[in-house]
Amino acid sequence: MSVGRGQPELENDHDRMRCVIDTQGNLVFASPAVGWSVGLTGATLVGKPASSILNIVSSRDSAHQSLDLAHLQSGFYEVALLRRDRDPLMVEARIDRVDTPDGKRYIVIWLDLDNKLKRQRNNDYKREARDFTTFVVDSRAKTAAASEAEPPAVESISKTDGELRHFLNLSGDLMGVYNRDGSFGRANVTFNRVLGYTDAELKTLSFTGLIVPEDRTDADAALQKILQAPPEQEARTDFEARTRCKDGDLKWIQWACKTAGEHIYVVGRDMASVKRHEAELQRREAQLSEAQKIGRMGHWYWEVGQQKMEWSDQIYAMFGVDKKTFVPTVEAVKALVLKRDLGKTLRAFQRAAVRERDYELQFRLRRPKGGIRFIHCEGRCKTDPKTGEVVALFGIMQDITERTLHERALQDAKDAAESAYASKTRFLANMSHELRTPLNAIIGFSEMIQSQLLGPVGNARYLGYIGDIQRAGRHLLDLINDILDMSKIEVGKYELHVEEINVGKLICQALNMVEGHAQEGQVKLIIDDLPMDIQIVADRRALMQILLNLLSNAIKFTTAGGSVEVKCMRELGGVALVVSDTGVGIPADKLKIVTMPFEQVDSEFTRKHDGSGLGLAITKDLVELHGGTLEVDSEVGIGTTVTILLPEKMPESKHPKNDPACAG
Repeated sequence: MSVGRGQPELENDHDRMRCVIDTQGNLVFASPAVGWSVGLTGATLVGKPASSILNIVSSRDSAHQSLDLAHLQSGFYEVALLRRDRDPLMVEARIDRVDTPDGKRYIVIWLDLDNKLKRQRNNDYKREARDFTTFVVDSRAKTAAASEAEPPAVESISKTDGELRHFLNLSGDLMGVYNRDGSFGRANVTFNRVLGYTDAELKTLSFTGLIVPEDRTDADAALQKILQAPPEQEARTDFEARTRCKDGDLKWIQWACKTAGEHIYVVGRDMASVKRHEAELQRREAQLSEAQKIGRMGHWYWEVGQQKMEWSDQIYAMFGVDKKTFVPTVEAVKALVLKRDLGKTLRAFQRAAVRERDYELQFRLRRPKGGIRFIHCEGRCKTDPKTGEVVALFGIMQDITERTLHERALQDAKDAAESAYASKTRFLANMSHELRTPLNAIIGFSEMIQSQLLGPVGNARYLGYIGDIQRAGRHLLDLINDILDMSKIEVGKYELHVEEINVGKLICQALNMVEGHAQEGQVKLIIDDLPMDIQIVADRRALMQILLNLLSNAIKFTTAGGSVEVKCMRELGGVALVVSDTGVGIPADKLKIVTMPFEQVDSEFTRKHDGSGLGLAITKDLVELHGGTLEVDSEVGIGTTVTILLPEKMPESKHPKNDPACAG
């Protein structure tokens, strides 16, 4: 905090942020560093209210009761710098009240960005503040006295005027002096070299005459602002404009203009290289944005401890939000991430900040307008080189929804193919048993008859063998018919021949056909209140097969003493057929596969009942061919209920005449 170093160079004090305020609250001095921090120059701040650039927020000493400048006590405070076009900056500050030898009172404020002042020991803050204030006041007095002298005419300044002229000519900036009427006064060598005009040629042109007509209106407006200021007040303006060179070339020049007395001082910087760099940067940013759009990814940046995040345009699109209205904060992002994924997502960020490691994760989000998206996130940690602590996280996010869904579809297809292959294998194992048993009976009994082991063919016992052969043949025929029906349905070649059918009569016919089977198993058939007036348009053979499959299954898996009940009723604009039994039931984990081809509830190698495993699958497909639905409800040890809902008339899309598979 020593003021001895560099005291003779107040205007070049670029490192230290300090200012002096008088009793009226106006700035007597502000270092260039203060001016840069608030977006102005230190010189232009002199005379302005201190409240225009800073607010005293709080005291670090609990004994201080007032934050008003008039009653402020010396000590450490928290100050808000009011930066132009940016958010305020909170900084630590040392504030001291100073009385100068001439009896005037001032306030000295030292702005401490790095919190170094408190760590300095044995510092006499008040003495240093007093010495610095005295130096500032003396310097201002000398400057004011010098300015009262008659300034020389601009034309009287020769090219040999001291060392300053050499420095001006070495500068890469264009420097010139114009009169308030816009006429040329003087310029450095760079002004002549860049624009190509001699001093004599510049005298024939006004300053705005160098600027192309398209940009001249804005330049005139900027100059008028400073020309309309009082002559005793130094005013400044900055603008960019295309400036015409002597050879006709146009150059982008950034002009800084300042009034002082009767003159306008201009400094210009050739922006050609800057414009080239800006164009190149814009080109690369456009390429990056397009590449991110193609790759469905975007980049983000988040300072630890802050709420707001920085997003690229593509992340806004990824989240389905509008960049103009949506503010990407931590809470806003948490609201969009699915709750099921939120915990692991937050833990990943926390671990990264604590362990200082790179990370990657995947999460799902729900867009405000609907739709789930799968997001892949990769991140890196930014650490403070001084402390080694993580100060920010940054990285990329990529929308992998289509890829994830495609991978899942491939996996489902693979699982389905493997399941189908396993089902076919089990089916072949089943069929080898199903076909071998009746074939053995047919071959065995026919050989006994052929060899007349029991005597001549007229023996009555041969009639029983013939019956066994017939039953075995019918069983084989049923198996083959099931396989053929399933194959036709799978390839869309099963033809429906629809007609109007009395459902009640068809149910009675089906019950008559399975009655003998039920009696053999000591299973009771119940058909109470069966309506006989319900008509339906359907394929008679297919509907009979549906009823026989359901009744046969119900009887087959119902133990002796149990019952099978059939109901028919109008429901939901159609006809409901319900077959329920008191049999063994189906486990809950098997209900989803019981209607799939080749699937059986019991193990195919140890099952207790014959069958191909196609009955319910064929039944379900036949129902759906009619535009209906099949539902299975079951509980082990209680029984099973199968409900079929058929429309009274087949939908046009299901009618054979509209089915391309049935054509020809």
